[in-house]
Amino acid sequence: MLGLGSGEAADLVPPDRDELIAYKPLLSDDGAAWLGTAVLLRAPDPEAARDVLTAGRYTGTEVHDWAFGGRR
Repeated sequence: MLGLGSGEAADLVPPDRDELIAYKPLLSDDGAAWLGTAVLLRAPDPEAARDVLTAGRYTGTEVHDWAFGGRR
């Protein structure tokens, strides 16, 4: 999942969840600006995946169906 944003960084510390695989802020090329957050996790549906990120702090989110080894 990608959470796209700007301004003050949000969700810099990953939540304590068993389903979490990877979690990292997205930064500009020079590392000075926060652009969003990338998350790999197991979730039953897209809404449950979106619940990992702070509501209202992202201009958009993209949830992609993914499995170990790549997209289905």
